[in-house]
Amino acid sequence: MKQLIGLSIFLFSACCAMAQTTVPPPPPVNISRDSVGAFDKVEIEAQFTGGDLAWKSFLMKHLNMDEITDKVKFPKKQKVFKQTAIVKFVVCTDGSLCNIVTENNVHPLIKAEAERVIKNSPNWVPAIQDGKVVKAYRRQPITFLIERE
Repeated sequence: MKQLIGLSIFLFSACCAMAQTTVPPPPPVNISRDSVGAFDKVEIEAQFTGGDLAWKSFLMKHLNMDEITDKVKFPKKQKVFKQTAIVKFVVCTDGSLCNIVTENNVHPLIKAEAERVIKNSPNWVPAIQDGKVVKAYRRQPITFLIERE
């Protein structure tokens, strides 16, 4: 009988100790500016404010080709140098862009310029999935064409 009482007291005290130990809630985490929970496919794609023509215009206006043209070296017999950088990025729920990376192997100056121009983009209209604004991946090919005179 003493063993049974001792066991019940131990269980009761363990329950009380657990009841008194409250785990504080985790601190609020702002995961808007990363790829955690980003969708690959969504019902409504994220888009540049103003649409595709405005995005193309932004890219053409803000790409700095002068520095690349002067520094990229290619064989003298070759009259045209052409590379396409495929840049992957996340459009966050607030429309900002993050996790901007070039997926393919291109000249380092082309990679840097493609990532720079996308990084400097104004906010986008975020993607929508199940009626909610969500983070979503986008891929943007940017073709660089340098012609020798």
